[in-house]
Amino acid sequence: MKPRGRRPSSITSRLWRGGIGFAFLTVGAGTLIYGGVRYQDAAIGDEVKNIHPLEITTLEIRADFASCQAALGAYILTREPEFLSFYSSSISQLDVTLGQARSRAGKELPEVIDQQHALAAWLTYADQVQILPAGDPTLGRLAIESYPSADAFALANDGMLAQLRAESQTAINNAERVLTRAVTWSGILAGLAVLLALLAAFGTIRGITRPLSGLTSTLRRLSAGDHAARADLVGSLEAREVAQSVNTLADETDRLRAAQEEHSKLRAMARETGFRIREHLHADDVIGAAGAALEESLGADVVYLHVMREGRLGPPEGHEDDWLLPDTYLDDVLPDAIPMLDRLLKNQSSLVIQDLSGPEGDRLPPEVREPMRRAGFVSHMVTPFGVGDELLGMIAAARLHPGHPWTEAEIDAADSIAADLGRGLHHARLYEEENRLVAELKSVDRAKSDFVATVSHELRTPLTSVTGYIEMLLDQDMGQLTPEQKHALDTINRNTTRLQDLIEDLLTISAIEAGTFAAVTKPTNLLDIIEAAAEDAAPTVASKGITLTTALPPDRLIVHGDASHLARVMTNLVSNAVKFTPAGGRVELTADVVSGWAIVSVADTGIGIPDADQKDLFTRFFRASNATKRAIPGTGLGLAIVQSIVARHGGEISFQSQEGEGTTVTLRLPLAQRAAPDAPAYREAARRHAPPALGVRS
Repeated sequence: MKPRGRRPSSITSRLWRGGIGFAFLTVGAGTLIYGGVRYQDAAIGDEVKNIHPLEITTLEIRADFASCQAALGAYILTREPEFLSFYSSSISQLDVTLGQARSRAGKELPEVIDQQHALAAWLTYADQVQILPAGDPTLGRLAIESYPSADAFALANDGMLAQLRAESQTAINNAERVLTRAVTWSGILAGLAVLLALLAAFGTIRGITRPLSGLTSTLRRLSAGDHAARADLVGSLEAREVAQSVNTLADETDRLRAAQEEHSKLRAMARETGFRIREHLHADDVIGAAGAALEESLGADVVYLHVMREGRLGPPEGHEDDWLLPDTYLDDVLPDAIPMLDRLLKNQSSLVIQDLSGPEGDRLPPEVREPMRRAGFVSHMVTPFGVGDELLGMIAAARLHPGHPWTEAEIDAADSIAADLGRGLHHARLYEEENRLVAELKSVDRAKSDFVATVSHELRTPLTSVTGYIEMLLDQDMGQLTPEQKHALDTINRNTTRLQDLIEDLLTISAIEAGTFAAVTKPTNLLDIIEAAAEDAAPTVASKGITLTTALPPDRLIVHGDASHLARVMTNLVSNAVKFTPAGGRVELTADVVSGWAIVSVADTGIGIPDADQKDLFTRFFRASNATKRAIPGTGLGLAIVQSIVARHGGEISFQSQEGEGTTVTLRLPLAQRAAPDAPAYREAARRHAPPALGVRS
């Protein structure tokens, strides 16, 4: 609010004026009292020093004159010489006293002269009387004639005494009157000083408390959230300055609050833009979402989004047809701007030009600035985006009207959107590249699977023919065999069997990967499969000198599954245990029922599995390092197939192994009473690829 009326004075100036006035009045009162006292003191001093001594001298003159008269009268009557001596000494004393009166009389000297005049006449008669003999009749006449002079001397003496007393009283009265006036005026001045002090104090208090009350009320309103409250500019200069400071602080608070609200709004918009950018997985979608969000968020008249393509900035995305700059701008100007964009990206900052026509515009080369000015750009902001030090593009925003500079909140929002755009575009490109690589890998994998399946099928046909002829030869359908021929045929037959197993494993893996590995599930007695696997391994067990024992429950273990697949699982596990157990070792097959699950264990005292290999035993074609060193034959596919079959039956596989001591493999398959193959729980278990506790050797 603007101050009204004349320019207010400050409390300090008021206090100084009041203090000076109070001091002036106080000094004036003291001066008056001091002057009155001095005047009275002077009057009393004059009385004590001049008038009163003169009064005493006047009385002494009278006394000395009386002594002269008495001594002269006594001499006339007695003619005694001592009276004449006394008369002479009295006359001498009278002269001394008159001299003192003359020296002290000052302006009263005329009266003293009059007294001397009358005394001289009397002394003339006295001198005549002294020479007359006693009884001379002239004495009476002289006595009568001397009386007027003595009376005149007495009157003059009385007049002088009365005059001195009058002057003394006048001086005293004047001193009292002056003192009274001084005291009165000093009292008036002291009262005025006190009144002035009270007025100054009241004015100061009023000049402080009333504005402070208003300031307190304004501050309470501001604290309560009434941001429109402002203090009145009233009271003293200091109070007005404080009120103005409060108003300025409130205005600055409003400005900061508005800026904070704008910053929060733009930050929320930038965050929302980041969400919109990151929700897309394709580069074109990311660029499109970012461009739309930038046009909505920045409040700019023009927003262009340029993306680096083949090492150069491409045209503005979505604005190729309505671009305000010349078509040659990309070829003539923007290539030279890439080093500047690299520096901005490295510093994570933006280039902001608030006025292209002003001195700030000189930061841009003329070939960059002039086309923008001709296009109507007033202010300009460039924000690069990328990932790390790799420049992926830039955001160019412009305003076409003056008076609307870029704010810090808008610049921060542009930086935040650019950062999200860089990450989003980078992730989208990585995702697209990953999808491309995955597609290529899938294509290669399909080609490999098709190749393996084709080769396996192509190998099976001639291998079947070879196997048939080997059986005919071994059965001696074509004639008797020598021992050497029979041994050779046994070796061929054994390797043919290994080759058949390898082909079957390859075909099975290909079917699993292709999703064509069909299973015909039905209630199956798992004990029959376990016993059959033990019987199949019996010849190998006997030839190696291994002990194979079984511990099976008396009742059947019915599970829902494919009997041929489960037989393959048990055959693989038992053959592995026998194959990796040296002569004199032991293999144990156990089965049990626990909480609706069939638990089957195959334990051996073989070579075990090294700790470093256990995590990879489910990987296709992986073989344990100790098996490879010992040249123990194997394909590395058996346990991968076992794991897939067990998982498809809703089961789990785990093992415990220690190198040099043996391995125990444990299967868990759901019993038929617990879940049917078409039940949701069974299907969910079949979909899971149950991980083993440590791994399985192949």
